[in-house]
Amino acid sequence: PRTKRIAVCAHKAMRLHVATVNSFPSAFDREELCWDLLVSSTRDNDVLWEKMSLIQSDDDLKAYLIDYTWKAAGHLRGEFVAKARISVPSTYRIGEVKHEDLKFLVQNLTYDDASPLQNTIFRLLLSVQWWGPKGEGRKWGQKKNPFFNNIPILALISSAVECVLLGIMRGHPMDFSEAHFKPRWDHYVSLLENFEKECPSYLEMIWDELKEGVWCVILFFHLDFTDCLK
Repeated sequence: PRTKRIAVCAHKAMRLHVATVNSFPSAFDREELCWDLLVSSTRDNDVLWEKMSLIQSDDDLKAYLIDYTWKAAGHLRGEFVAKARISVPSTYRIGEVKHEDLKFLVQNLTYDDASPLQNTIFRLLLSVQWWGPKGEGRKWGQKKNPFFNNIPILALISSAVECVLLGIMRGHPMDFSEAHFKPRWDHYVSLLENFEKECPSYLEMIWDELKEGVWCVILFFHLDFTDCLK
């Protein structure tokens, strides 16, 4: 049971890492990163920490836990891009867009000159991935929530949307993998970091609107469900 709890803790830690720190961790860093997450996610639990000291000398069990933790990165990206493939076509009205205009959409996928970062896809994907009934984001509450005021998660959304639009343009789904989209994620992180330096107040406003939007969605469905029980 303790080993299973350790695996679950590290798996959750990797999902958080991919969403809020590095969406495409390098395979070269696999063992070091996974072991660091195993350590950091169990250090505060005396029972699990005692078990970790035994695992460190068990090469087979350690390798299993590292492998299980690493798979969480691919699982999170796979879940997320699957939800993007459902949400993007209707948000961008793909059925009404000419094929030759898809290239322009890819180049301007999340914003325009008049209202940067205000495309509804940001709020929508934040909500469906991290604020659903079992979403990690809602479990953190509103204060000190790592999913807010976070550039990597905005870059992840942008990369996933680009992946979906490119797939539509090319006629087949694109693989949302490190090889294909790590450079694009890095690109978006750089753009957003520069944007934050140049327009900090504007980005703060964007985050305020996103926070209000995702918590309003939860409140709406909670009240709707409560009404159904009356």
